[in-house]
Amino acid sequence: MPKIPNSKLSHYLLIGGSILFILMSVNCFNTRRRANFNWQLDSLRYYTTKFDSILMAQTQEMSQLHVDLYTKYDEMDEKLEMLNTRLSETELQLTRINEKLGTSRKVEPDSSETSQINPEARIVYESAYLSYVKGNYTEAINSFQSYLKIAPDSPLADNALYWIGESYAAMGKRQNAVDTFQELISKYPQSSKKPTALYKIGLIYEESKDSKTANSYYQQVLKEFPNSPEATLAKNKLK
Repeated sequence: MPKIPNSKLSHYLLIGGSILFILMSVNCFNTRRRANFNWQLDSLRYYTTKFDSILMAQTQEMSQLHVDLYTKYDEMDEKLEMLNTRLSETELQLTRINEKLGTSRKVEPDSSETSQINPEARIVYESAYLSYVKGNYTEAINSFQSYLKIAPDSPLADNALYWIGESYAAMGKRQNAVDTFQELISKYPQSSKKPTALYKIGLIYEESKDSKTANSYYQQVLKEFPNSPEATLAKNKLK
């Protein structure tokens, strides 16, 4: 067997060592790569499990919210049905009262002069007053304003203005109420509603913390209508 020279043997050993080093490095790299991949896979599994848990909890919450919503909806539906029933009963009672009072005084107690009003205007007026009684103030205002357009010179024109003012006051629209009562006083100085309108303006200013202006209206009631029920009320306010 021929003998390999030392120089070549060293060369072969160096090459073999290099190859072995490369193989070991590659194997080490693959091991680290596999470890890193396994870590990423475990991390992905962890976050997937966590996300599934959060999603399940949210799904359960949404289901409970749907149940609560349907329950509340049913409760509201029952309450609305009860309110509609009561409203129907109230309307029936008002209709019976109207029938007992007769056609000349169907709803409003101060409508004794309705015989001088044409049937169309009378229906509009009584419908407007019924809306006011039921608390439908916006509808009442619109209907009374329609009445004033149909019958501006009727005996109940001042009354229509008064109830418009009362509707505004009930809605909390104080300035609109004051303006309407002032219009009533200006247009119909001899109206039976004038002392009440003056007193109501005083009340509105009193509620607005303007005692000075309120007292001036109370004093006007006492001066112009000393024997009226409003005068007694105004006198008590001035004490």
